[in-house]
Amino acid sequence: MNNSDTKRSHLGALIAALSLFTRLPFWRLRELTKADYEDALSWWPVAGLVTATTLAGSFYLYALVLPSVGAALALALGTRLLLTGAFHEDGLGDFFDGFGGGRERSQILTIMKDSHVGSYAVLGLLLYYLTYWTLGTSLPAGWLPAVLFASDITGKVTSLLQVQFLPYARREEDSKIGVTYRKARPLAIYAALAIFLTAQWWALRPIEATPIGGSELTHFVPLSIFLPILVGGGLIAYLRKRINGYTGDTCGALCLLSELATLTGFAILYRLGLGI
Repeated sequence: MNNSDTKRSHLGALIAALSLFTRLPFWRLRELTKADYEDALSWWPVAGLVTATTLAGSFYLYALVLPSVGAALALALGTRLLLTGAFHEDGLGDFFDGFGGGRERSQILTIMKDSHVGSYAVLGLLLYYLTYWTLGTSLPAGWLPAVLFASDITGKVTSLLQVQFLPYARREEDSKIGVTYRKARPLAIYAALAIFLTAQWWALRPIEATPIGGSELTHFVPLSIFLPILVGGGLIAYLRKRINGYTGDTCGALCLLSELATLTGFAILYRLGLGI
């Protein structure tokens, strides 16, 4: 593949990612191939710039006109849901139903593919958003846009680890979108890391390290990085044990759970009072 074909391949995969993970009609820009969709997940963090900016930007605008941070956050989350079509939430709900109601591998995969919404999905999603909203409203409104942006991006970057370390759990023809994702290529990995580190730097910038025992040594643990990696690693190990692989639903589930873990990390840092 020459340089021109490589650039077209990366561009096609990025457009496929934007088409899959948002409801914006990016697919009209060019005819997409099966290979583009197979590489789409690699560019999820880049496509995440759209969803992260929408979440953080809409919160900022809503907070300017609304008297309540809670109302602004709820509307911002709703705005992102409209943008994504609740694509990731559908995966998280199926994940809760499948692993909550299934025991054997085949049973878990069958339940996750079922279009019906079960009690595990309903209760799990309610608990998820209640926790998200509670954590978000505990943070200063001026800091929250950066935190929301970093949390969104971190969730997507962490979810990429599934494809790097696990095989696809179904047959390709059983996939909901008709393709299986390929492992990320180097350029996509570098882009994801650059976006991830920049987003985390922006959100962590207000935090000051605290002295240890009056000495000049400082103590600062970036929990917003550590916790999502811990959640991601734990879930990957769990998926390997239960179904020996990943599915599209587990990609959405890990994305949102890692996002929540990132937000939890920021909330703990704020609770510790590290100079914010």
